[in-house]
Amino acid sequence: MISIVIVNWNSGGLLENCVRSLLRNAAGCQIIVVDNASTDSSLLFFEQMQDGPVLIRNSRNVGFAAGSNLGWRAGEGSLLLFLNPDTECFPGSIDRLEQTLIADKEVWAAGGQLISPSGTPQEDFNVRAFPSVAGVAAEMLLIEEIWNSIRWFRPDRRTGSACEADVDQPAAACLMVSREALETVGGFDEEFRPAWFEDVDLCRRIRNHGGRIRYQPEARFLHHGGYSLAHLAPQSFLEHFHRNQIRYFRKHHGERAASHVKRLIVAGLLMRSVVSIAYPLVPHESRAASAKSFWNAARLISKLSETEL
Repeated sequence: MISIVIVNWNSGGLLENCVRSLLRNAAGCQIIVVDNASTDSSLLFFEQMQDGPVLIRNSRNVGFAAGSNLGWRAGEGSLLLFLNPDTECFPGSIDRLEQTLIADKEVWAAGGQLISPSGTPQEDFNVRAFPSVAGVAAEMLLIEEIWNSIRWFRPDRRTGSACEADVDQPAAACLMVSREALETVGGFDEEFRPAWFEDVDLCRRIRNHGGRIRYQPEARFLHHGGYSLAHLAPQSFLEHFHRNQIRYFRKHHGERAASHVKRLIVAGLLMRSVVSIAYPLVPHESRAASAKSFWNAARLISKLSETEL
């Protein structure tokens, strides 16, 4: 049996679209929605369902990692599919992921291919290598923007995801993991909150324990993307994302690497603050507001102590 876990937080009508696509294309699967204290109308459609998904409602936003752990531990399946609420399942995709795991016991997890609403593969989401200090430097110091065609500047981002292959981290928007693997590594690390890098950390620990992770492009999922960012102020996103980024490096690469990454992040945020005075780098923000978001995030990150990460 497969249990499908969807962690929801104010996803609006996207959640209903996701669930209904599963009801059409994932017969026999258990669907579990973990709601992190949403304040919008995303759960209203449950009132119309007779035998719909299992709904776990949290009284506060416990974060994606904690919500995912609640979901898979409440599930009955030997395989767990973690889906973002802004995805929709194509026919046969979940079966293809299941076959990928069943065919080889050394494969502990498998991810599908994300397709944009325009019908094109989302290359930057689908397959990535694990983060590196060099990759952070290339991104934060705008090297990637200047020499975008030179791919080796970003070893943690790979494109060309047309073939099935072993990978470091497929897109977490649709990631199937065996229950045995989750129990072996202890599930998601809830210190990564409210979101970002908990999926990278999970894949890193799976690989550290000897498990393989497979990218399966025949398992296709429509992915709208960006719904969570719409509910966060730019400064809040920058703070949460980069705090967890530093936490990831400290956990897997040690204090020295984390210190390097922290300095690179602060330098990159300050650089973006200066650039924003002439050209706003935060979409739909004025130059002053964009510069302020980067400046304030840089100040907060620079002051973080080890106990705050």
